[in-house]
Amino acid sequence: MTDSATSPGQMSEPPANEPRLESWGEIAGYLRRDVRTVQRWERYHGLPVRRLRVGKLPTVYAYRSELDKWFLEHQPKPDAEDPHDESFPSEDPSDDQAPSAPVDDSGGNTFLESFGLRKGILAGLMLLVLGGTYLFLVYKPRLPGRIPEKNRLFVRPFANSSGNSQQDEFIAGLTNETITQLGRIDPSQLGVIAPTSSTLLATKSIGELGRLLNVQYVLEGSVSRSGNQVRIDAQLISVNDQTHVWSESYKNDLSDILRVQDEVARAVAQAIRTKIPGVASGLPKSPNAKRVDPEAYDAYLKGRLYWANRDLLRSLNAYQQALQKDPEYTLARTGLASAYLLLGQAPNDAMPPNEAMPKARDAAQRALLADPTIPEAHCVLANIAATYDWNFDAAEREYQRAISMDPNNPTAHYWYSQVLTMRNRLPEAQREMSTVLDLDPVAPTIRAENFYYARDYDSEIAQALHTLEQYPTFMLARFWLASGYREKKMYPEGIQEFQQVLKQAGDNPAMLTVYGHALAVSGDKTGARKVLAELHGLAQTRYVPAVYFAVMHVGLGEYDTAFKWFDKALQERNDRLVYLAVDPLADPLRSDRRFPNLLTRIGLPLTAIQSR
Repeated sequence: MTDSATSPGQMSEPPANEPRLESWGEIAGYLRRDVRTVQRWERYHGLPVRRLRVGKLPTVYAYRSELDKWFLEHQPKPDAEDPHDESFPSEDPSDDQAPSAPVDDSGGNTFLESFGLRKGILAGLMLLVLGGTYLFLVYKPRLPGRIPEKNRLFVRPFANSSGNSQQDEFIAGLTNETITQLGRIDPSQLGVIAPTSSTLLATKSIGELGRLLNVQYVLEGSVSRSGNQVRIDAQLISVNDQTHVWSESYKNDLSDILRVQDEVARAVAQAIRTKIPGVASGLPKSPNAKRVDPEAYDAYLKGRLYWANRDLLRSLNAYQQALQKDPEYTLARTGLASAYLLLGQAPNDAMPPNEAMPKARDAAQRALLADPTIPEAHCVLANIAATYDWNFDAAEREYQRAISMDPNNPTAHYWYSQVLTMRNRLPEAQREMSTVLDLDPVAPTIRAENFYYARDYDSEIAQALHTLEQYPTFMLARFWLASGYREKKMYPEGIQEFQQVLKQAGDNPAMLTVYGHALAVSGDKTGARKVLAELHGLAQTRYVPAVYFAVMHVGLGEYDTAFKWFDKALQERNDRLVYLAVDPLADPLRSDRRFPNLLTRIGLPLTAIQSR
């Protein structure tokens, strides 16, 4: 076994106890570049990549500290080339192909509301936690002198100091609520990392969090609960010198938990504000926090956790239990609205849209009647406006209102990006997705959907492979890989990947549909018709959206039948219809005179049609 570097005489001893980046994919993700660019940097500019050889099998690895030092030494001097340029002036002149899109901005929830699956998502997230976190998508060298637009805060999940494991769900939910509250207290000065990233990066050291996420502060704490008595011990730590900026203990009855959350959030924001030169130290006065029924609060926290994991039926039941205990609990009613919303959309399809959306709308409107300042309720109404009412202007207004109330809400930014995608405003959608990644850096595969709709299949495939290189069972990455292969007419590869997806997804109609469609466009009409028959069989026992049958007949080239199913989908008001203007699956229909009429009925302008 040998350990040799690219430049043997110049490579120093390996840093002691520093974890390694174990592949070209991890190294490229850390440097925010594609693999090809990083390999050129190693070849022509001495990027410190080490090689390990076992027999005839070589592999590469690198240390972050060495990469940071090299990156700093190779920063352009003043008045030199654009420092954001991916290339170096002295690169091999024969290599004139532009590097592929950076692979660091990947993320996940994009397909949760389209074609992702709860079970696959849960499996994927568990894989990320058990396998070490999804950092290779988001490693960013923290360049010296980089000044963030505002301070950034990471909230480490609160520890359970009670010794009672039955309180784990309560404490996890309390952490998420605290993150949400912090994000709303002082959004102009404080950006707060989202709960998903907080969970997945929980074990990272303060130094690592500062370098990887560019956060300036970390909030840590513990919670103990005995009956309805809750104690929260919290401390704010400066990343720069790892000193304690603030610490406090709070003990109160659970019925006053909303006031305690507000006190913690305001104290943290105030402590950070005092460190910012030229910024007024005072915060606007917050409204008086209402008392809450302890059992209702317990159920509400469970509903939030289940919703985040897309365990939507359990989420719905938990919110209903909360409202039974406290019918005036507006946050629980907002959660109920969000659960109904996703139950009526792909890929969940547990309820027909014309049954789920009125219930979601009613719950959101009732919540806003009681409290017009709940951004999540505005998000639900915006989503309904776009995907069910087909009123895209109203949807944009609602999303903008929600974002103005809570700029640190990644869901609002992501769902807003979807409306921009539906309207073929892809650069704007990309910017919103960048904001999502800034708030939730380890959200998986969030860029892939944008690459798909932009017809950048090479980048879509590269990003999916980049993910699967380290996490081979992550289902959504495999879905995007299969979709990219299909669009590049690499049918054997695409079908093989879709088959792997189905092993994880089971008989989910959404994934069964895209598999059958891939068989059809590949020329396997017999196989496609077997899948079509299976979908019809499923429709006897559960709701299967009409749009799925339409997609199957598009793949089979049976366009007359496809349009008949699209007519049925219009009556159902299925949420996937609003993507037709940009979805490559609809490309065979774009020259059909019936297609513009279909878009007009949905309310999409013909200018939204994406060219092939």
